[in-house]
Amino acid sequence: MKIQNFASLVAAMSVTVAAAPQSYSEWRNPNVNQINRLEQHADYFAFSNADDAKNGDKTLAANYLSIEGQWKFNWVENADQRPTTFFQTNFD
Repeated sequence: MKIQNFASLVAAMSVTVAAAPQSYSEWRNPNVNQINRLEQHADYFAFSNADDAKNGDKTLAANYLSIEGQWKFNWVENADQRPTTFFQTNFD
């Protein structure tokens, strides 16, 4: 495949989501129910082989990863106190 065709393919598959500048006071507006979130979509699971799919229990499949367990949450009294840089790799 030529690089030019590959670049066109990648550009065609890309989804552009315009992120509005955040004022960090959106939580006060009852009309705001999403910020920087992809559109809703159907849930699906990709089984690695037909036997796993026939079983129907995705928790037994090799591709399954459970997110159950211990989670850390940062509770703040006021939403203006919430960390706004949580996505950075050096955030503790």
